[in-house]
Amino acid sequence: MKKVFICSPYRGDIKTNTRRAKWVARIVVGCGYLPIVPHLYFPTFLDEFDEHERIEGIKLGIELMKGVDEIWVVGTIITAGMAFELNVAKKYCIPVRLYDEDLREIDPETISLDKCITADYQKVVYGLKFA
Repeated sequence: MKKVFICSPYRGDIKTNTRRAKWVARIVVGCGYLPIVPHLYFPTFLDEFDEHERIEGIKLGIELMKGVDEIWVVGTIITAGMAFELNVAKKYCIPVRLYDEDLREIDPETISLDKCITADYQKVVYGLKFA
């Protein structure tokens, strides 16, 4: 079974971001894949507001990410945690798909034309291996 790592925001509006991550995970299951969503799992026993525990959760998520077939980046805002994950994805050449908040695919070929995509977003995704 294909394993898909969900890379989406958690910090900030945690309630909305959690709801979105659950929705995306459900779609991944509907596609017949196994969703890997560390930010739905680790905050159940690690404190997101304790910086040491937050970083530990991100590091544990990276270990899960190393065994996936693909990463889905969801949202047009990339947090520091997401950027860290994507830098690791570059290192391990893990294929990535880009989606906006409504799960509409973002085409890496035309990303520079998309007015919803910031220069910071473009910098973070530059060099990724796209699926």
